[in-house]
Amino acid sequence: MSPSRRHARRSLSRPSRLVRLLPLLLAGLLAGCSVLPEGEPVRLFTLPEPSLPAAVEAPLPLTLRVDTPGAGAPLDGRRLLIKPSPGEFQAYAGARWRDDAPRLVRDHLIEALRRNGRLAAVIDETSRAQGDAALTGHLGAFHVRYRAGRPEVVVRLDAQLLDAPRRAVRASRRFEAVVASDGDGLEAVVAAFGRAADRLAVEVVDWTLARLAAPAS
Repeated sequence: MSPSRRHARRSLSRPSRLVRLLPLLLAGLLAGCSVLPEGEPVRLFTLPEPSLPAAVEAPLPLTLRVDTPGAGAPLDGRRLLIKPSPGEFQAYAGARWRDDAPRLVRDHLIEALRRNGRLAAVIDETSRAQGDAALTGHLGAFHVRYRAGRPEVVVRLDAQLLDAPRRAVRASRRFEAVVASDGDGLEAVVAAFGRAADRLAVEVVDWTLARLAAPAS
């Protein structure tokens, strides 16, 4: 083979080697640093503590279990939802609840019942204790909507009070709280969620205790 042909073969082989090595070189570079932008920071929010006063009525020697209410998507998630039109959901960017909305409502009701103080104990469904009755339901609304150009919070719960041993429905009722927000900002909206949750809790607690105090049919 002539020297000119050998030189041509060596010249052609060098680019082919670089082509084969290029994926390895790129993999090494990408492993050492990230070329993707970091995600936007997420702010976590929760409902304020209930502001219900303690009861003055005689205590009831009962244990109530409060179950996490059911909910359909997207109400079963952690996003702060806004409903700009009847058939559309959107979410506030960069904001999340600390837990799923149904568990937030459950925990708020449990704390409100405990602060009321009339029941011997208030537990959730994870407790191994035996309850005398159970409060369950379905969360039908937990979002912001606009009315006449102003934001307001809607919280709706279809509640059922069950006789725990028999799982029979003792009573059922729909509760809904609508509270206007003082502004469009996240802090104002979250504060409105807290006021709506308190208003709902007052009605649910009073109704639940009245039904538990009444003789079972």
